[in-house]
Amino acid sequence: MNDYLQPPKVTAKMKLGQARFAEIREDMESAMVVRDAHELMRSLEAASILDCAEMAAFASLFRTESRWGLYHHRVEYPEKNDHDWFCHSILRKRDGQMTAEKRPVAPYIVPIDESERSAYDRQRIRQHA
Repeated sequence: MNDYLQPPKVTAKMKLGQARFAEIREDMESAMVVRDAHELMRSLEAASILDCAEMAAFASLFRTESRWGLYHHRVEYPEKNDHDWFCHSILRKRDGQMTAEKRPVAPYIVPIDESERSAYDRQRIRQHA
């Protein structure tokens, strides 16, 4: 997973990752053998890790901006874009296919001063070394 999804995130690498994850899924479904309870638990763990990798790649490709510092820095989309992406990204798997949609962020229950909303962004270094 780190080979393909580690920041800075590059679209081509993430798509390569998706292709590799599909190959791994096919191998798991066609060739994995479980002989005892321990191997069953390990196979379920491997399947869960693969599910998370597929979801992370899909979500990262869906969100065409950079946000949260280095955590989601997209090389092709280096700027934060609140106009289009101040939202939650919701992932679902429908009929075996991953889907994504946006859900608005609900209003804050406790009012937050405008200066506090941008505190994280002010910590970012704006100039390249």
